[in-house]
Amino acid sequence: MTNQTLAQKRAAAVAPAAYSVHPFYPERAQGSYVWDADGKRYLDWSVGIAVMNIGHSHPKVLSAVKEQIDKFQHLCFAVGMNETYIQVAEKLNSIAPGKSPKKTFLVNSGAEAVENAVKIARVVTGRQGIVSFTHAFHGRTHMALSLTAKANPYKAGFAPRAAEIYRAQYPYMYRNPWGAKTEQETAEKALAALKDQVKYTIGESEIAAFILEPMAGEGGFIPAPEAFLRGLRDYATEIGALWIDDEVQAGIGRTGQWWAVDHYGLEPDLITSAKALSSGFPLSAVIGKAEIMDKLEPGMLGSTFGGNPTGCAAALATLKVIEEENLFERAKDIGAVIKDRLGKLQKSYSQIGDVRGMGAMIGIEFIKDANKTPHEDAVDAIVAHARDNGLILLPTGTYSNVIRLLPPINMSTEELEEGLEKLESAIKFALEPAMSLA
Repeated sequence: MTNQTLAQKRAAAVAPAAYSVHPFYPERAQGSYVWDADGKRYLDWSVGIAVMNIGHSHPKVLSAVKEQIDKFQHLCFAVGMNETYIQVAEKLNSIAPGKSPKKTFLVNSGAEAVENAVKIARVVTGRQGIVSFTHAFHGRTHMALSLTAKANPYKAGFAPRAAEIYRAQYPYMYRNPWGAKTEQETAEKALAALKDQVKYTIGESEIAAFILEPMAGEGGFIPAPEAFLRGLRDYATEIGALWIDDEVQAGIGRTGQWWAVDHYGLEPDLITSAKALSSGFPLSAVIGKAEIMDKLEPGMLGSTFGGNPTGCAAALATLKVIEEENLFERAKDIGAVIKDRLGKLQKSYSQIGDVRGMGAMIGIEFIKDANKTPHEDAVDAIVAHARDNGLILLPTGTYSNVIRLLPPINMSTEELEEGLEKLESAIKFALEPAMSLA
């Protein structure tokens, strides 16, 4: 079938709320490329929103999945315990941040991991308050969307929201409300504001957990300053609260380490993981300090499909590929090349307000003027031009004015150059009529 035929069938059969950024229908994918129903090839710099970190159809992942399917597909961990679940837990425990012994619980999606992390935190602390942050995205289920910051399209219309959710200012240096000029100053101001809000508005004894993306994903690929993360770690410990580190999008090698917080040597109490964990097969995890995870009684957590043996097989293969192919270093190299090229382009186009990120997780924020007015039209034009030229990009950001770059972290130098040429072409096409904001 063609893209056009499938579009007609989709309109008749699929709920319109299930939105797609790109009007094409993938038919096959291999490595860094995707082919649509019309046979057009695209270089994929979305990788399923940070899912296919090691590229599409990696042979070692497919081989592991096929081997598992030949044995059995599903039983349910609550019925009988598949060995691959235990192996994934052992592996995640071994690579989790910090030196404390860890234990793992497996579910299906990032939102489910977040939901369960909140449940664990509330049971363990005996408290109810959860502090999330502006520019946050934690999923679309009831608790997860309540933790999420952006109203449209994630929260509007879905009410009432979960109770005892509070929102603090994320340390977004480029748009911080304090006029801070450096990461350090932004961190100090954000931490002071957080402590003031918790102490005088919420109550320190009410807080079960702080949940934070160390690299805000849907908010605009915004890295939290190290000083803020360190301060948050210390403050949570001081008041007897937990720190939930949401690594659903940033984890599994994307930033050049297993986890974004690994760059700073920090140890959260609970970590949520999904997306790239299993290369497209549904699987997510809550990894926590053993002393925390052991406080829940048997049966308090559960999932029909969580830890499905096929997803577990895919995860084990994915994690092994990242190690064997030295993809931490490759992610760092890719990010360094991209930042260098975009930094040079930024000097010619003042509408490129900010280039930021860690490893192969880069955000480009576009503005209209010196007041940093969000330039969402430029983002739409860049995404469309790149697609027409065979490059898949995704928009993001609280203000819909950020392009997020999520290339495969095992892509070749030639593929990286191809993508950068197409990205630069799209940016120049969108911004050329107005070279400067002056």
